Amino acid sequence: MKKKLIITFSILGGIIVLLVILLFTLFGLRNVSLDLRTYNSIFSSTEAQESVIESGNFAYNMPIFFQDKQAYIDNLEKANPYLKVINIESKFPNSLIVKCVDREELFAIKMADDKYFILDEDLKVLNIVNSFTSTQTNAILLVLDDNININNILSAEVGDFLELSDAQNLLESFSPSLKLNNRNTAEQKALFESVYVKYRTNPLTAKSEPYFELYDFAGVKMSVMEAEDSLTLKLNCLLAVHAVFNPADANIYELRVLKNSNGEIFCHQTQKS
Repeated sequence: MKKKLIITFSILGGIIVLLVILLFTLFGLRNVSLDLRTYNSIFSSTEAQESVIESGNFAYNMPIFFQDKQAYIDNLEKANPYLKVINIESKFPNSLIVKCVDREELFAIKMADDKYFILDEDLKVLNIVNSFTSTQTNAILLVLDDNININNILSAEVGDFLELSDAQNLLESFSPSLKLNNRNTAEQKALFESVYVKYRTNPLTAKSEPYFELYDFAGVKMSVMEAEDSLTLKLNCLLAVHAVFNPADANIYELRVLKNSNGEIFCHQTQKS
């Protein structure tokens, strides 16, 4: 009986060892490739892609079933600020495909030491520059209300995401809302010179609510009130009115987008106070 048990356990042990060997041999990671979804990507060259893949610190020979994909995403995005990883797909038996796009510069925000963070729409720090002037081809100047703190402003560096004490979700929805209105990043930068995030007390609800104060390159002031509510529709209304607004009136009038008590969104041209 004892001999049979020994034989049985020996066979089981042999099978387990064989399975482990097969697992690492057949499914051990051998290849990693980039699937770039951005036309004319800055990572298009072979050298750039090899550098990106190396920065991921992939565990080669480890079975693809046990790969820590989130750790790879963190490594890749930290080492390559302009890279945005959509996901990492397993391709059997032994490959990983990194699906990614290029991040685009959208905002520039002044730091405490007079330098500027250059950010994308997710508030990721893509670059740090010593001086900045907004033009129609570079980033939009971003100014935050005094009540909005950047929690990691002293420690943030290139590759990090800014962490705001307030209005984080609102700011991260700004560019996507404009994209839903058929304004890509380049068009957004061509339209807006600066974006201010401010707070005011809603006269109807007596609650403190954020709003956007926007300026174009002609100096036209545009306010999107209660910006957390129906932002995409409000921006749609603003864009339509702005398209027919006479820039010569920028010193006299401003545009203000609101929602009335019936839930209707409208853009009001009002005299500057």
